[in-house]
Amino acid sequence: MRYTYIFPFLLFSFFTFGQKQRVWVDTDIMIGKFKHDVDDGLALLMLLNDTNLVIEGISFVHGVDYAEKVTTKLLQWYAPERRISLYKGVDDSTGFGKRTPAVEAMIAALEKGPMKILALGPMTNVATVLQLRPDLHANVEVIAACAGRKPGMHFSPGSPKFRFADYNFDLDPSSMKVVLTTNVHVLLAGYDCSDSLFLSKADFFHLRNSDRAGDRWLYRKLKSWHSLWVSFIGVEQGFIPFDCSTYGALFHPDSFNTVTTGAVIRTEENDTKNTVRSAFKPYLLTDDSGNTRKVSYCDHTKQEFKARLLKTLNHPEHR
Repeated sequence: MRYTYIFPFLLFSFFTFGQKQRVWVDTDIMIGKFKHDVDDGLALLMLLNDTNLVIEGISFVHGVDYAEKVTTKLLQWYAPERRISLYKGVDDSTGFGKRTPAVEAMIAALEKGPMKILALGPMTNVATVLQLRPDLHANVEVIAACAGRKPGMHFSPGSPKFRFADYNFDLDPSSMKVVLTTNVHVLLAGYDCSDSLFLSKADFFHLRNSDRAGDRWLYRKLKSWHSLWVSFIGVEQGFIPFDCSTYGALFHPDSFNTVTTGAVIRTEENDTKNTVRSAFKPYLLTDDSGNTRKVSYCDHTKQEFKARLLKTLNHPEHR
């Protein structure tokens, strides 16, 4: 399979370097909740530390009450001087098309001008905005989503017997279909993009004895998630912070391998039952047949990006 590099995307990044980029964050952040991932929380910290960005707002999808609560806590710890507005969206795909505070705020932000959207959860809120306001599509510079895979790819970071689902896509494939019917630039940066990036206990152990309460809280949550990966998934390297790579592929493309290809939603045999229990389910797949909708697709995180993540965590060797 042959791909070509996306020079327009890289050139755009070059010409906007040094300028403040407007971004909207739509997330299903669950860090701190028992047996839920920490990725969105780490991605939020990276966003807060990126001085080239203006976060226009943060909206929540899927588990919105907890998401608002924990995001408020993180902002109080790590960005008390910032006034970033938070908006609740819908809890599940049945809320597609509803004019929630999240949808209305995202529309208002797009009415002000061009903006990137970092979508770290199901696409329900984002797709609703696109459906309600097609006149604003031109102001969506790109939608970066933590989703998608190559045909035949399984999400197995440890033992081949354990497989992750394409969680964000699986929870609302219909909304992703809406997104793909538009002409908006889409960047898919999910498992394939992230599976070369691991966080070990040594990467965050220093947070344990930090003077900051937020750091100590973060240590406990990262430690619990790390233990789950090592004990139950069998990944000795640690855990993959997927959403951090989605953020990075969008705003630091030089540290990633990003290619252009087609994308298609196709129903195939279900390879995991932890999101969809039926024998078959839809998949968001790359497709280079030439007859499908073109997207950007990230398939590798370079090791240099980890230094940026460790700097965000105030690691002693990367300050």
